[in-house]
Amino acid sequence: MILGHIEQPESYAFLPGAIKKSLDYLRATDLQALELGRHEIDGDDIFANVMAFDTVDANEKLAEVHKEYIDIQYLISGTERIGFGLPSAANQVAKEYDQTDDYYLVEGMECESEVNLGPDMFAIFFPEEPHKPGCRCQSRSSIKKVVVKVHKSLLAASV
Repeated sequence: MILGHIEQPESYAFLPGAIKKSLDYLRATDLQALELGRHEIDGDDIFANVMAFDTVDANEKLAEVHKEYIDIQYLISGTERIGFGLPSAANQVAKEYDQTDDYYLVEGMECESEVNLGPDMFAIFFPEEPHKPGCRCQSRSSIKKVVVKVHKSLLAASV
């Protein structure tokens, strides 16, 4: 997991090109005006999903895990807590892998930690890293966020 703020580009200048391209998209786009739904950046290799919803208590959610895509979870407005943990066979699968949407759900996360996001902050989760976005901080909050999906093959190609 990588944590950052979009207005601190020096802190992520060392990241692979595909992630920098995604962050450049976030910096250059009027995200408040962006409609909900999917927005292509580079076809199926890099795309953004814009969503708006209310956060909930962490115990009301399961953690998601991806196999093919890296998630760049970027908060446009509101506050959000994201739980995350280590990839582990001990993370009990609650919903089997959905290949079409590239995710499965787990009930618990080994070595679970949390991070709070405010506007213009992002958290990057790599394949097999369980994470539980959309959790409330101190109280429920309406949030707008974008999740940029970067196919893992782009990182292998940029090393």
